[in-house]
Amino acid sequence: MPETTLRRWQLPAYGRAHLEQVQAALPEPGPGQILVRVSAVALNYRDLLMTEDGMGMPLALPFTPGSDMAGTVEAVGDGVRRFTPGERVINTFWNGWIDHHWPAHAVPAGGPGPGMLASHVLIDAEAAVAAPATLSLAEASTLPCAGLTAWFALAELGA
Repeated sequence: MPETTLRRWQLPAYGRAHLEQVQAALPEPGPGQILVRVSAVALNYRDLLMTEDGMGMPLALPFTPGSDMAGTVEAVGDGVRRFTPGERVINTFWNGWIDHHWPAHAVPAGGPGPGMLASHVLIDAEAAVAAPATLSLAEASTLPCAGLTAWFALAELGA
């Protein structure tokens, strides 16, 4: 029997004390979107700060925290050509930015973009990349925020 619900952690108000797990309807991907079954989530210091006060950003509540995720594509929306169900993916930390020039519409995952601390996430296909085949999904889940931070320090700042 196909799943019809997902579980996610959310904050109806700022502060870890307000963190609650809820059940919600499993969404269908729209055009350009993918539905991912989350296998692993990596938590960062940034995620803690987002739960405490949104790091000064106005977040729509309830808010689902979590910047880093690895999982398996369950379904794809119309127009998605980069992924098919069954493929392993990770999210990009800056939704909409994969490489090189910075797009004006890029927002970070886990605030104000969609949070990853859920059994399933619905994201734009452009906010995902293939998970490295050499890493487990738990290992791959550490790449979006922490991996990007390390890459930026080495490639951009350190040249």
